[in-house]
Amino acid sequence: MTNGLNLQGTSLRPMDFRFLFLQPQGRLAPVPFARGLILLTGALMVITILAAVVLPNFGVLQYALIFPYVCLFAKRLHDAGLSGWLWLAFLAGFGFANLLLSAVLLPVLSPDAFAIQAEVQKLMESGGFNAAFQALEARAQEYARLSVVTTVTAFLIASALTGFAAFRMRSDPKPNHHGPPASGEADTFS
Repeated sequence: MTNGLNLQGTSLRPMDFRFLFLQPQGRLAPVPFARGLILLTGALMVITILAAVVLPNFGVLQYALIFPYVCLFAKRLHDAGLSGWLWLAFLAGFGFANLLLSAVLLPVLSPDAFAIQAEVQKLMESGGFNAAFQALEARAQEYARLSVVTTVTAFLIASALTGFAAFRMRSDPKPNHHGPPASGEADTFS
């Protein structure tokens, strides 16, 4: 009993962020996986927006979130009795979905960015790859700012699709070589 509240068996307990984001060993049930994925996705979305709108150097912070994503997906895969290395399949699926969604949504959500992309493509056809690369480099910040809505939308949809696939994986009800079965919130809350 803490401050008049019984925290036993409720979701009012604090998350164990070290286990969730910094330890690739162990198992993770679907609900704590989803909570962790939402937190990481939100952090990455904020970093993406800051990098596009405020300062491009904020984009470097995205690399700090790679290991927490690996830990989260590896533990979810362990809960299904699979190798954590299969997170590479989720990464490939995310990359493909994000690329496809960006290509489809860019002309609809960011027509000005699409116009820049069309200009660079025409320049590549007439002046070659180097000329196109230089033109794109000169307008990179403008392109990032104009395409931020598409970038964030594609990222959120691709993240939701891959996260849903991992969330829906069947948990191994028996102990496996990754540990005892994950029991909902018990493994991620202290």
